[in-house]
Amino acid sequence: MIHKQLTVLFSASILCAVLAVASAPAIAQNINYDLPSAETIQERKDTRQNKAVSDRVGRRIMGAFELYSEQEDVQGAIAELEQASPRDPFDIAYVNRFLGNLYAANDKLEKALELTKGAADADVLGFTDHEAALKLTADLSLQLEKYSQAIQYYGKWLQFTGEYNPDVFLRIANAYYEMKQFDKVIKPADMAIQYYQEPNKNPYILKIASYYERKMYEDAIDVLENGLNVLPGEKVWWNQLGMMYMLEEKVEKALQTLEIAYLAGYFDKESQYRSLVQLYNNNEIPYKSASLMEKHLASGDIKKTARNYQSAANNYEAAREYDLAAEMYGKAAELEEDREGKASQYRRQGTAYLRAENYSRASQAYLKAIELGYDDPGPVYMSLAESYFYANNFSQALTYIQEAQKYEEQRRNARSWEQYIRQKAKNRGVSL
Repeated sequence: MIHKQLTVLFSASILCAVLAVASAPAIAQNINYDLPSAETIQERKDTRQNKAVSDRVGRRIMGAFELYSEQEDVQGAIAELEQASPRDPFDIAYVNRFLGNLYAANDKLEKALELTKGAADADVLGFTDHEAALKLTADLSLQLEKYSQAIQYYGKWLQFTGEYNPDVFLRIANAYYEMKQFDKVIKPADMAIQYYQEPNKNPYILKIASYYERKMYEDAIDVLENGLNVLPGEKVWWNQLGMMYMLEEKVEKALQTLEIAYLAGYFDKESQYRSLVQLYNNNEIPYKSASLMEKHLASGDIKKTARNYQSAANNYEAAREYDLAAEMYGKAAELEEDREGKASQYRRQGTAYLRAENYSRASQAYLKAIELGYDDPGPVYMSLAESYFYANNFSQALTYIQEAQKYEEQRRNARSWEQYIRQKAKNRGVSL
């Protein structure tokens, strides 16, 4: 059950971290990451010199540019260009690329993509303009969730420019993730990591998500460890790494990692505090488990429930801190919603006080359990008699041990106790 809960929690945290939510699977082309040499690109630039558009189209372009750049009139610029009516393939591509940019600026992305893609597919523009058309086609496709097309045009852009652009590699990785082709995320994400001049968390996030979705937890752990070496201040990763260790049942490493995250102040969710509480318990450190739970119950980081207070109480008992355990059982009793639940907590409280040799409080707790109608009162009467006996209140001890004799399962033991109580009282000179 704990493993299942951790899987759900970790999945939620991963999906919140990736760049977008995964969509339905689609078929995507593979990317050729072997890019042309600088010499090849220079030759391409030399042979793709910009041409001049016709005078008629050029006047429309200048008018549109003035409206857009000087008056910020996007609609006017679009209207001006739509009247250009280009005929030459170069003029058509040039106007389409310009219009595509204007429609994109006007948030009409479908129309922008149609025009920009047309300009890119014509493959007649100069080097700089063709590069821009390919890039915008890819970016718009990604934004419109046309992931396969985005990958296709990012691939064309890479082969055309020969540029190892980390942002492009990241977007390719993201597109593959969106298409649920998780295995294809790793290569472009690694290349993004390689070519970013300053560390960027997003390719690491996509790699973690890719491995997690494929249940390759050891690989995800490696990415998290490497990522934290580069970006140690990514607080979410500390928590995710701890949870990954828990999924792999590396309990000691999980505890060490979450302790670091906790001490650094990286916890901001109840589940994180509860995970550390559980890890202390799993590593047989009950006092820390209990005290951490109590601290964050008091601060409100963990919800105040009877179950949570009982958890703290159980661990205090395991640590033999019986007075603290009794206090937690008392708070659990206050939060129980039904009679039976309250009675059970008061019985536990009584037992904790009895172990702490706080006999007066033990008897008070047991009496509350009985008053609430504890469903199996025989053992409670036995414990109540014991608490009075050790408090040297032999009269009350006798009263409740006789009550215990009314229950078949306690009768034999209770009769032996009655003889012991009477003998002890006689030795002390107490008349019963």
